[in-house]
Amino acid sequence: MGAVFLVTAAGLGWAAGTGAAAEEEQPTPATPAAYLAEQLRKSPVYLSDQLPRTNPLSARPAFVKEAKRTGVPTYVLVLPGSGTGGPDGDGLLAAVHDRLGKDGLYLLFGGDGGSPEVGTFGVDVPARDAAMATTFELPYDAGTLDTFRHFVDVLRSGDAAQRAGQGADASRAGEEPDKLYTTRTDRENQGFLVGILLTGVPVLLVSVGWYVRRWRGGKGPGLRLLMPVAAGVALVIGVGAPLVYGDTRSDGDPLPTAADMKARTVRVAHGLRDDPVYVDPLAAGLLSPAELDRLRKRAERLEVPVHIAVVPLDTPDESGGDGELLAKRLHSRLGSPRLRPGGAPSGDGVYVIADAAENGELEVVNYGAKLDSAKLYDDTEDLRFGAYEGSKESKASKNGDGRLYPRLEEALRIIGRTPSGPRSGPYLDPMAAEDPVAEDELPSLYSGDFGPGAFMGVVAALAALGVTAAGLAIARRAGLGTLPAGARVSAGARASAGTRASAATRTAAAARTAAAHDAVPQAPARPSAGWLRRTARRELDEMNDEFERLSGELPEAVRTRAWDCLDAATLLLDQEGDNRVDADADPPTLATGLALIRAGRAVLADRATATAPQLKLCTLNPLHGPWSAERKLKLPGEGGAARSRPVCAECRTALDARDGAGSDSRRARAERAAGVVASQLLCLRAPGSGRSAPYEPYYRVPGPLDATQGTDRSQSLTVEQIVRRVREQLGVH
Repeated sequence: MGAVFLVTAAGLGWAAGTGAAAEEEQPTPATPAAYLAEQLRKSPVYLSDQLPRTNPLSARPAFVKEAKRTGVPTYVLVLPGSGTGGPDGDGLLAAVHDRLGKDGLYLLFGGDGGSPEVGTFGVDVPARDAAMATTFELPYDAGTLDTFRHFVDVLRSGDAAQRAGQGADASRAGEEPDKLYTTRTDRENQGFLVGILLTGVPVLLVSVGWYVRRWRGGKGPGLRLLMPVAAGVALVIGVGAPLVYGDTRSDGDPLPTAADMKARTVRVAHGLRDDPVYVDPLAAGLLSPAELDRLRKRAERLEVPVHIAVVPLDTPDESGGDGELLAKRLHSRLGSPRLRPGGAPSGDGVYVIADAAENGELEVVNYGAKLDSAKLYDDTEDLRFGAYEGSKESKASKNGDGRLYPRLEEALRIIGRTPSGPRSGPYLDPMAAEDPVAEDELPSLYSGDFGPGAFMGVVAALAALGVTAAGLAIARRAGLGTLPAGARVSAGARASAGTRASAATRTAAAARTAAAHDAVPQAPARPSAGWLRRTARRELDEMNDEFERLSGELPEAVRTRAWDCLDAATLLLDQEGDNRVDADADPPTLATGLALIRAGRAVLADRATATAPQLKLCTLNPLHGPWSAERKLKLPGEGGAARSRPVCAECRTALDARDGAGSDSRRARAERAAGVVASQLLCLRAPGSGRSAPYEPYYRVPGPLDATQGTDRSQSLTVEQIVRRVREQLGVH
């Protein structure tokens, strides 16, 4: 990192270096500016072979294409380094222009994109405004080619200055441009979201649809429709997600070829075959001619082969910026049938890889030399990251930068005094660099966090089902929801507003309903909880159907009274809101609900009952339905004389038959009346009691029918009382 800075420093500061070298009559190496100018004579675009992962040599035609779009002669340099900021960028471009001798637009890019350095010589274009606008308008993940392409677009737009000002204002306001590419973290988040949608939406459709259908009493789409719809939705999500999230790579850098990845290794290895010290052309000037000569002579005097390479090290290079890995590649490249004197393969020896940056990395690695690799590794630890300060002699030297040369000199000194050992490899094998293609590939949407997302989708769908169920239950209790009966009332109202059945059909339906209710509903005097639950479930469904069928033609008074009975019965029997009689409902609750259902069905069958101020129920057994007459009765536990109470037609017939024997005395008639009461009186088990618990008269058992609620010797049991008690008990008004 920072190689561009050193290139510019070397290119600008070499005049002083050449002066010192002239005093010692040493040959002067080419400067970076001269080297770059020579490359631009061959092509107006120079890509360093040290950036194959981001700007491979094979991408040069794409850069040339963009350079031609500027409309003026354009020369482009793409050099290693994280950026090109600083005052030296302009100086390098000026130096290259002086040596090339051609006017035009000069551009300098770092290996990872960023803001370009620009220089205009003999042409009038708003290059600096275009560069500033590019800096503000592009996100950090834009590559070098992306940056160059955007720069040219701004340059050709005609409003570069305005866009630069707008970009600066947006930056000061804290605004950042959106990313161009999908990162691996983004892909994990996308996979998580797709997992949630792929399982959550279908499960939500099926579960909530099924529940709402049950809540509405079977109205609405069933599983035969919901399942195919859910499958279709899952298919759409599964096929559509890769189209929406279609990115396959995390950046837009051109893909390198195998030749791109080995270009620098081949070049450096070629230089090391005949010279123990190789300095990259972009690092020329970091070592003076005198220092280079001393290093060569000292390396040749050592008993083991030494290869010194001074090159920029950066993450976009073939070794991923790892000097030890570059040494391994060089060793492999230098190995050939040609042997050195003594029989050692030409690639074997100690490799010294120095990063061409101030305080850069310096690696000393043994590949086949007869030295103690562990000792060599330990002794060069201080040199590895620029901690070595240098000897007095090197500090006094006026040549070089005063830092790289002393470290190289000390490295050779350490190699010379390292004990001999068996021919061996490095003390620590370097880790392999990532594949240049695979490192930027995004994983599949259906990997990584997709699995957890799919699980969370199911959990979220079930949670939504729970919320839906709770909401519907609350709405029902508050009287805001649409109950099964209410749904049927609405359906009936809609039917009455639309096309109705013929008058004959309606009359026949009413006649059938009346005939079905001529007889008093049967009910045992001591019903079990099972009988009550089964009967209430069946007759609730039947009344729902009757109410739906007849509600469109019912007079308002009849419809209101029947609806009150049906509504209160549903509230009482289905407190869980799942459209079925609650499994834990106790006998008093079941009996009350069934009494309301039978009262409501009686209203539908005999509409005259709807006009009565109050709808009284049979005192002996409310499950018999509405009263038909009053008879004197004395209930168990009562003192005094018998009192007139409402009874149903069946109980009236039984009482009249007993009383009809004219020869019977009053005492005999009272005894026979007591027998009727004993055989017909509804008795229930108390809530929470077992099957062995005794039956008690219904008005003594806690519940809406008990005497404490107003059912006593002086009052008659009415539907209006029961409806009011149920609603008060459940908090519905």
